[in-house]
Amino acid sequence: MFNNFVKILNKMKYINPAIIKMNNLIIVGTFFFLWLAVFFEDSVENIFAYILILSFGILHGANDLKLLQKSNKAQGAGRKNVRLVVYYVLFVLASLAVFYFIPDIALLLFILFSAYHFGEQHWILKVQKLSLITHAFFVFYGLFILFLLFNAHEEVVTGIIENITGYYVLPDSYFIVSICSGSITVVLYCYALLKKVIKSVILLEVFFLLLFFVVFSTASLLWAFAIYFILWHSLPSLAGQIIFLHGNLSGNSIKKYIFSSFPYWLISVLGLGLLLFVFRDNFETSLSFFFSFLAAITFPHVLVINRLNSN
Repeated sequence: MFNNFVKILNKMKYINPAIIKMNNLIIVGTFFFLWLAVFFEDSVENIFAYILILSFGILHGANDLKLLQKSNKAQGAGRKNVRLVVYYVLFVLASLAVFYFIPDIALLLFILFSAYHFGEQHWILKVQKLSLITHAFFVFYGLFILFLLFNAHEEVVTGIIENITGYYVLPDSYFIVSICSGSITVVLYCYALLKKVIKSVILLEVFFLLLFFVVFSTASLLWAFAIYFILWHSLPSLAGQIIFLHGNLSGNSIKKYIFSSFPYWLISVLGLGLLLFVFRDNFETSLSFFFSFLAAITFPHVLVINRLNSN
């Protein structure tokens, strides 16, 4: 059945062959990771999730400065490069400060930024022209994905939000937001198709959403998040960044990317690893700090990728 589905995809000539190949690999990987969830307890899944997020997840945002430098054509401009580093670090520190002083606002911004970023990554190659409609579509598609996940694990998510903000969220809220965001997504998608702003296959997108629903409903919160974040977001993003920086996806280009991003990746992993170790005995508290840290490095990353895509 799966082979027949892949053959149907391959016959759709207007889909980029590279996208088809990557989607096939991601789908196979998703089923494999989902299969692992059947055999392991949540505690083991969480360890796997942390490993994947600390490796590929952090790596995909560790080369932002290099991306900015190439975008600005500032290679070799020492002062400009130093200034970029300083601004970037200050932005991350400011994000952490916002989470510390006004966590409720920070969490809301994190969800909106992440929603836009996930939607942008999934659809950017299928969009013919960026506009207000496509930007809104990115946000609501991403919100739909996030709240599908939140609704599947409402108790854990509610505990995390309460740890971060001190506010208790009613469990039905996740379902309501997922229905609203999903409905708006469908409306914007249909409008974009009619205006020929987006070129995609409806059945394929529905299949992806059903697959996400199964993953979110079957795996633990952290493992489900890791499956989506790594396979459906980080790996495609890494591929695009490597091509942008080095022109291709050869082994040599991948080595160059890893080498240039290693110092920033190491600093991020050490900081996050320290937080996880300190709060290792309290899962919800450790998850709260984990997502707060991810948010702090997500804010500038989203702006960098958005700038590259806009250009």
